[in-house]
Amino acid sequence: MGKLFKWIFMVLIGCFGSGCLLAVAVLAASQTSNIFFAETNYNFGELSETTPFSHDFIVKNGGTTTLNIRDVQPS
Repeated sequence: MGKLFKWIFMVLIGCFGSGCLLAVAVLAASQTSNIFFAETNYNFGELSETTPFSHDFIVKNGGTTTLNIRDVQPS
């Protein structure tokens, strides 16, 4: 009876541990940031050196955590 109890106990502990690891993996996977752009490029056409120009790019975070945008550079 002692060996059977130890075996059942070990199986239950293993199942509990596996369940905890799975829950952590699911939570970690669901807490991400995903960046979405309405458009990825814009053609200004012909520009003058003296005329200022600008364009707003719409950026959306489709994830559940903070989206950090760093090191933005023109192409």
